[in-house]
Amino acid sequence: MEKLDKIYAKAKRIPIDDATKIVIMSDCHRGNGNNDDNFEKNKNIYDSALQHYFNNGFTYIELGDGDEMWEVKNYKEIIEEHIDSFKELKRFNDEGRLIMIYGNHDIVKKSPAILRKYFYEYEDKETNEKRKLLFNLEAYESLILEYKGQEIFLIHGHQVDFLNSTIWPVSRFLVRYVWRNLELVGIKDPTSAAKNYRVKNKVEKKLQKWSQENKKMVIAGHTHRPLFPKAKESLYFNDGSCIHSNGITCLEIENGKIGLAKWGLDVNNDEQIVVKRFGLEKSEPIENFFPTK
Repeated sequence: MEKLDKIYAKAKRIPIDDATKIVIMSDCHRGNGNNDDNFEKNKNIYDSALQHYFNNGFTYIELGDGDEMWEVKNYKEIIEEHIDSFKELKRFNDEGRLIMIYGNHDIVKKSPAILRKYFYEYEDKETNEKRKLLFNLEAYESLILEYKGQEIFLIHGHQVDFLNSTIWPVSRFLVRYVWRNLELVGIKDPTSAAKNYRVKNKVEKKLQKWSQENKKMVIAGHTHRPLFPKAKESLYFNDGSCIHSNGITCLEIENGKIGLAKWGLDVNNDEQIVVKRFGLEKSEPIENFFPTK
């Protein structure tokens, strides 16, 4: 709890109001296109969702683990493989509507040198020229959205997971050289909050406890399990991930309300496969979740 207190105290703060539009996604785990790239199957869904949110005036907040920088050693491979997705992110960044928060799998983004080297520019394969990408990008550990006297604390969530925060270099080594190979024969990584239910539940209980004790809304990722509580029952939310087998999930803030949405594939009346937004939970006014003063 003390660790969360310290992260909360130094979080970047942004005021929002009823006119603010925000979409929150996490755990894209963009890889290098090999068989381990979990993002590959949903990248068209993701790109379509980003186009929708950009065209409708949303700010995009990536809540950690956007890039798989544990399994992939050469980060340039991630940019090259998913350049179309990065170009969608570039549109948000160019208009000041991109906020990047790092998780455990992309924790190296906390280094400005890493951001400058890999994300500021990319090489255009057609012209062999350097072009701006996510120029001047910054990555934060946490964020606080200030809304009508209340605070919404955004964090990836790995900070309450000892193996994925305090000794993350050890976990990265194991993921890169041990568990990655064992998973090919069906042995799941026991340290992963996304794959291990015991770890998942432990992380969520800690985040729920902090939100209850501090009476602040907490939005996290990390566990890949979307969560949208009933008003007055809890202040802990989770946006899920972009690598579900049947699509991606995200949280939307619009008109002073918060809602959980899913994007996936559907078949229209002309029997064509299309990308569609599905609402999973009814949007609720943000104020409804906070205790009555």
